[in-house]
Amino acid sequence: MVFLRFVKKIKVAALVAAVLLHGPLFSAPMESAHDLMSKMAKASRELNYQGLFTYEYRGNLTSVKLTHGVQDGQIYERIQHMDGAERTALRRSDKVDCLRTGDMLLRGSAYRINDQSYARLEDSYEFHIKGEGRIANRRVVMVHVLPRDKHRYGYVVAIDKESGLLLQSVLMSHAGKPLERFQFVDISIGGSLAELDFDLEASDFDDVALDQSSCVDDNRQTITSASNWSTQWLPPGFVMASHKAADIDGQESMMFTDGLAVFSVFIDTDKGRSLPSIDAHLGATVAVLTKADINNQEYAICVVGEIPRATANQIASAVSLATSPPSSMSPLP
Repeated sequence: MVFLRFVKKIKVAALVAAVLLHGPLFSAPMESAHDLMSKMAKASRELNYQGLFTYEYRGNLTSVKLTHGVQDGQIYERIQHMDGAERTALRRSDKVDCLRTGDMLLRGSAYRINDQSYARLEDSYEFHIKGEGRIANRRVVMVHVLPRDKHRYGYVVAIDKESGLLLQSVLMSHAGKPLERFQFVDISIGGSLAELDFDLEASDFDDVALDQSSCVDDNRQTITSASNWSTQWLPPGFVMASHKAADIDGQESMMFTDGLAVFSVFIDTDKGRSLPSIDAHLGATVAVLTKADINNQEYAICVVGEIPRATANQIASAVSLATSPPSSMSPLP
């Protein structure tokens, strides 16, 4: 009995020490995946930050310094490549909700996540919280985003617990292998644009035109601007995010997104014969070029995006003139 009482005292002492050192045993409930994704989207639209991140694909690694600031409804970004030739790009947008960078680390679509749009995302993806970790010396929550079909890839994302910023995004193949990885290795959050050393009057800002932004509204409404072309088949969940009408050279483009994945369709009415065949990929980005023979005219159809190659080929084969049935397409010789 004396021994048992002694053991109990040791257990109580250890329990008290654990509570004092590590906080309460029953912590506040972890945020849901919905709350985390909404917090992430909101953070990228509202917070100023500066950091260094790496981009890795197929054994290649590059590092980039990103400075991101928000003021009076405008987002300002400075992108400095830290490897190879010196390169710096400035970008500015006057519509916060339509920026592509920030939400998914210089890639993907800018998506305002609310109850309705998250429900749409859940039609295409499963969201699972997989515990916590540490990225760039900050505590993060790990979220696995799993595709519900073969037409899109999955993600592993790390969301900063304190700020909600996305600190890591890994694009995963269907076999569970990483195709490309973005990850902050250092980041500081806060500060004014002046402290971030932005010259707001600089003439070399690349203004992001609203009609060319990867922008989808809260209700996921398809953009219905007039187009000479139509897609007879799209992967489930994808809608048109932007459309650029044919220019003087006869080139037309359309961009589609499911809220996370993005692909573009380019149609060239003048270069159906001269353009070379393309079936290539860089990291998770695939480029497929086919030709369409319509009314004795050859058209070049190119699909580029972060989707599986088989899906890109299926999309390309389903592009046709809006007034014509789906055309017969084949790879360019």
